[in-house]
Amino acid sequence: MPSRPTVGVSTSAFFPRPIEATLDLLARQPWRGIELMPQAPSECRPAYAERLLAVGAGRFDFCGIHFPQILAPFLYNPDPSAFAFGQELARDLPDLAGALGARTIVVHGPWANMSEGAFLEATLANLRLMCDVGAGHGVTLALENTPNSPMGASVAAMTSFAAQVARPNFGYTLDTTHTYEMGQELMPYVHGLPSIAHVHASDYDVAAQNRHTAPGHGAIDWHVVIHALAARGFAGNFVLELIAKNLGDDPARTLAEAAALLDPIFDAAYGPATA
Repeated sequence: MPSRPTVGVSTSAFFPRPIEATLDLLARQPWRGIELMPQAPSECRPAYAERLLAVGAGRFDFCGIHFPQILAPFLYNPDPSAFAFGQELARDLPDLAGALGARTIVVHGPWANMSEGAFLEATLANLRLMCDVGAGHGVTLALENTPNSPMGASVAAMTSFAAQVARPNFGYTLDTTHTYEMGQELMPYVHGLPSIAHVHASDYDVAAQNRHTAPGHGAIDWHVVIHALAARGFAGNFVLELIAKNLGDDPARTLAEAAALLDPIFDAAYGPATA
């Protein structure tokens, strides 16, 4: 059997709670994995790891970082001042990942209006720098399939963009909800992406068009998905990325119910978890 993935939860759904309050809630989740979504430039710097590790006090595995969506324009912007800040982020985030022990940094491709010419060149320069700094920490950049970027709209688009980045530690994030948002089938991504470093796991209620809901509250057959991931040897990060309204009034209960669904499937596909 392949190595069991790191299972966890993204901090993104807990915004705008302070990180201390978020981690206190996540200490009650059934898993140890944490994907950090920074919310400010100060949270992208390596020094922020000291605060997180002190608050975490050994409770968590900070397995991944999502490039902060609030700062995403700086990843694609060729304006000299904006590009300089983009380069700063491209250096700092991999160093933060290294300090935390994170293995992946999730990135989105550029938006349609920033995907050509000087915008594309700025994007590629920033991603290449992030890869080069990350390589020294064993960090993989993981491009996400997303309806917000033409570079994330299909397996072919993602692999073509990865060829432009041209770095060995540039891989892929599979977002299960985004396939439904784009009106696509999920399994072609599961089978077709050359490598999957990170999974954003959430369900999609087709009738209500409710996205990023908890597993078991939508159309996805998690037994099929997880067994297919195991069959291809996936051993990366499997992170629940929900939105606040779908966490409900009792996030700990929502996550416990998700674990009750998913953990037996992981046990069947990968073997029982070890302490």
